[in-house]
Amino acid sequence: MQTAETMNPPASKIGRLGELFLQKGLLAPEQIDQIAQLQKEKKLRFGDAALALGYLSQTQLDQALGEQFGYSTKDLINGSADKSLKFFYFPFSKEAEEIRRLRSELLLKFSGQEKIKITLVSPARRDGKSYMAASLAIALSQVGKRTLLIDADLRSGKLHEYFSLGKPDGLSSVLAGRIKASDALIQLMPNLHFLPAGPQPPNPLEILRAPRMRELLDSCSDQFDAFVVDTHTATLASDAQMVAHQTGSVLLVARKDHTYVDELRQAKADMQAAGVEVLGTIFNQYEPAGTVRFAPFTWVMRLLSRLFRRKS
Repeated sequence: MQTAETMNPPASKIGRLGELFLQKGLLAPEQIDQIAQLQKEKKLRFGDAALALGYLSQTQLDQALGEQFGYSTKDLINGSADKSLKFFYFPFSKEAEEIRRLRSELLLKFSGQEKIKITLVSPARRDGKSYMAASLAIALSQVGKRTLLIDADLRSGKLHEYFSLGKPDGLSSVLAGRIKASDALIQLMPNLHFLPAGPQPPNPLEILRAPRMRELLDSCSDQFDAFVVDTHTATLASDAQMVAHQTGSVLLVARKDHTYVDELRQAKADMQAAGVEVLGTIFNQYEPAGTVRFAPFTWVMRLLSRLFRRKS
């Protein structure tokens, strides 16, 4: 005969993670008993035992761990996160851990400064710059930093596609004085807002010139602690140099077997000529995911000096 306790085991016996799966209806009490038995026999963690028995998928486990440790994998306040954003959907994956490591290095770097202002720049298209900007912004917001993600690529900005937001108004209209910044901001998460690129203007470089961008950042300084800015490809126009000059610091993004070292050197030289501090390079490796999109699967933070010592 089943008692109320055997039908719904107390949390003290099944643990917080088991209780979460029980509440969601993803595991039955008898399955939890079998998981607990395997844990004891093989000295496994709850999740590993559940995977071994085939009761849970890795996706279900990652999402539950995300909820347990405060990394939300639920949908956004506005829009919907693209499935390629592994940091959002799989917070305990290898990719997410590398992004958290990058976040930690940046937090240490900016520990003595009032605000974090970073522009991401890449020498070529499809280096993963926009993906990295979105992932880094989410990561900063999850440690309590009120973060503003800005798409300053006024020629071919695509950050809005990572959040399924269509083609909203944004930065170009704000800098042109047609709308207020507050009217263009889109809240994605409790500590994360997004300013999309907006309509493509006929004169992107002129619109991005100082002091417009700097004035925008200053006007938002009371509302945000961190600013992550995506830009147009550095080798195709001077937009990235102009934007980086107004944020003061830059992270270069390079992709394995794709980015030419000479182009990366030139991007570094251009940023330094503009008086911008080059913090380092994100060395990004891709693997194909379909015929159109490439999905990053590992991120490594490396000092520029190390990268440039390698043969091209």
